[in-house]
Amino acid sequence: MRIEPLIQLPLGILVTALAALGQSFEVASIKLHPPAVDQPLMKEPVVNPVRVSGTRVDLQMVTLKDLVMAAYNMKEYQVSGGVPSWASRLDSVFDISARAPGENAPSMEEVRPMLQNLLAARFKLKLRRESKQLPVYNLVVAKNGPKLKRVTEETPPAPGMRRGSMEQLAALLSLMVGRPVIDKTGLAGIYEYSNALTLLDVGAPDSAEVSARALTAIQDQLGLRAEPAKAMLETLVIVSAEKPSEN
Repeated sequence: MRIEPLIQLPLGILVTALAALGQSFEVASIKLHPPAVDQPLMKEPVVNPVRVSGTRVDLQMVTLKDLVMAAYNMKEYQVSGGVPSWASRLDSVFDISARAPGENAPSMEEVRPMLQNLLAARFKLKLRRESKQLPVYNLVVAKNGPKLKRVTEETPPAPGMRRGSMEQLAALLSLMVGRPVIDKTGLAGIYEYSNALTLLDVGAPDSAEVSARALTAIQDQLGLRAEPAKAMLETLVIVSAEKPSEN
């Protein structure tokens, strides 16, 4: 395994150093999402929780890991390490509302360093980067073609169906099969597919039975196939973080 710091600085000041290169939010409010019971966090994977409206930037129901993924443009399987015990509880889900500087809506490329700065200042987050060769699945179109209906965001959802991009589907499958799934279908846009696929994730998400059923289901139901492979992936390791105070 090859370990490379993002910049030549001592371990532990990575986020603060990177954040200094970008702008900060003019103001940011962090509040706990309405409290839930004290139990391990179970929620669907978040691909991009950031919502921009004018200069307003909102993130709802996000965990520390969700924020790291959004700030550094990482997938769920690329963030690991010593996640603090408080960060894996249902009472540590946050709603964030912030205002970006200027008069125009910021792009995601502009929002990310602001989120990095927020994580450094309010969560006292410290990270390190590692390059790892990991076993993965490449999600590809099966021989007979996809069995998916492309829809728009305005299309009313059909009963018993769910929808999402191939990136979102790959993120869901990553949890179900216990390893990274990389979208290589070449299918752009939003697709509708049977909600039956989600019923497979009941129980241990990385169990051999769930994994085998999921791999069979995506080919039978969706016309897609998961090819075993290995890939060198850049990852971020959480070294430490503090629970932020609300404001």
